[in-house]
Amino acid sequence: MTKEAKSKMASIAPTQDIEIELATRPALRLWQGREKTENRHGILGLPGFCSRVRSIEQAIRDDDPYADYHFAQIEEGIEHLSEDLDEELKDIKAFIDENIPPAMRLPDVASKNPAVVPVRFASRLGFQLVYQLLKVDQIVLSVLLANHIGLLPNKEKFQTLARVEKRVRGVLHLVYRYRHTGVTRDDMVANNQRAQKAKELMGDLEIGYLEGSTRSDNAPTLPVKRLQTLGGELTRHPKAKGKLQDPRLTDLESELDRVLAEQEATATA
Repeated sequence: MTKEAKSKMASIAPTQDIEIELATRPALRLWQGREKTENRHGILGLPGFCSRVRSIEQAIRDDDPYADYHFAQIEEGIEHLSEDLDEELKDIKAFIDENIPPAMRLPDVASKNPAVVPVRFASRLGFQLVYQLLKVDQIVLSVLLANHIGLLPNKEKFQTLARVEKRVRGVLHLVYRYRHTGVTRDDMVANNQRAQKAKELMGDLEIGYLEGSTRSDNAPTLPVKRLQTLGGELTRHPKAKGKLQDPRLTDLESELDRVLAEQEATATA
């Protein structure tokens, strides 16, 4: 493909919004959150969560090790949430199946007028949470069904719904633990004022995050300078390759070669 043809190509993007259907009020509340007013504090919803995640992702591209760390912590929180919600859904469905008589046939439960919500963010963590939100919707529907047919008392219904909603909000609020300071890994090595401020706000980091060798597989790519540094470390210490905890670092050298080749091609074109 010629350089002229490449220059005319647009970036890849969806031709229309991705949409999800939310059948229950608890799921819709988790999506929307709540705007802050003079009389009420704000509640973070999924779009607000994704906005903060985008800031963390940009800080990762700027070589902030704390951003890398908190991105990984949020992803781990979502993974634990997924396991918890899977268990909740399994338990409520098993409870219903075990307690209805064999002669009873239950219809599928759904909303007659679900909320259709467009998903307009580009965040891997955001989409991972969307899947959990849809799971919450199914849990709530099953809980309401169990309550409607007299299997689940009101007290247990409200306790279950509150527990699930609190669990999701706990993951949403993980974004608040990251504080933007503009620190970089070079700052951390120099232990300058910016690094000291970051340590004061967010504590010390383990060596893997400081070096850039421990990372989430879904995190944005590090800046070229950092990839060059990591590539150099791998070249000087080939035995260290197996000790790196980032799954992508098994392909780091090829990724580095690709980045450098693109830069060279641009410079010589």
